[in-house]
Amino acid sequence: MTKELIFKTDLPFDSVIYDKDSDSWRFCFKSIDILTSGFWRILKDGCIYSISSDHGHQFGLSKPVDLESLLNTELVNRELKELRIKECTGDLLLSLTDDCKIEIFISSTGYETYEFSINNKRYIGLGSGEIGIYDEK
Repeated sequence: MTKELIFKTDLPFDSVIYDKDSDSWRFCFKSIDILTSGFWRILKDGCIYSISSDHGHQFGLSKPVDLESLLNTELVNRELKELRIKECTGDLLLSLTDDCKIEIFISSTGYETYEFSINNKRYIGLGSGEIGIYDEK
């Protein structure tokens, strides 16, 4: 069973990068990159702002939703204050300044959903909510 893990930081946002070939997202902060191929959403002031599965859909708009551009504009000047791996589910919650959160959900019982490195350890969100923790050398 996954135990809750919490990491406090003050890292400035750098960028969001979408890789179409692997259908994965990289949320980059000063010294931490969070890579995810799973479902995520952004909350602002407690409300849903954007959801990963909306990327590329037109929804009757004049052009498809480009979350990479939207988030690179929206998250500028924010800092990552906390990374929290939720107990039991292994979901990853990123808390940023200005009441902004990124929720990354474990989205498979067999595949890895996210990974990041902090404090010389690599954390991988495994299938079914387990977390792999590996020393980096």
